[in-house]
Amino acid sequence: MMGFMFLVGIVLGCATIARLGDIYGRKPIYTLGLYMHLVFSVIICFISGENSIILLYGGLIFFGMSLTARFYVGYIYNLEMQPKE
Repeated sequence: MMGFMFLVGIVLGCATIARLGDIYGRKPIYTLGLYMHLVFSVIICFISGENSIILLYGGLIFFGMSLTARFYVGYIYNLEMQPKE
């Protein structure tokens, strides 16, 4: 279930965050993705206990969404900065 929640986050991120990169610009969304990745990495590392499984699943969903912002939006942002040659 943990791997599934990560993939759900990627799908949700592709549906929402990638579009936000088109609307608000790729640089702010890429930066947001970097911060989200840092925050949710730390949160996931410190989650413990049997009752916090819902918190872990939520963290994995947002972790997948941060991956979308970093990889997919960041890749397009990098392509825009490359010279045409």
